[in-house]
Amino acid sequence: MIYKLYDLRVTTCGDEKQFNCSHILGQGFEVRGENISFIEGTEYFSHYALASLMPFIAAKQRVTDSADWMFYEDSIACPDPLCGARFKIERISRSTYEYGDA
Repeated sequence: MIYKLYDLRVTTCGDEKQFNCSHILGQGFEVRGENISFIEGTEYFSHYALASLMPFIAAKQRVTDSADWMFYEDSIACPDPLCGARFKIERISRSTYEYGDA
């Protein structure tokens, strides 16, 4: 079985003056298939933010209809309600994967 997933880039955005957590503007990671890697210049990323982003990452990797909010929504708020950070999720490419016969 052959299937396709979007590769993603997730970056921290917003007004740094409103950040309540340890986020750093412009830092983030890329997702290719099941693998996550930090983008250049990123030393760390909050595991609380990562945990809250995971359901959106899985959804953004898949093809969505243009009427589906997941198609056009690309900015997710920090899970801390007092923090002004947002995380931009961009589709950067599309990769093809194949399952072998089981």
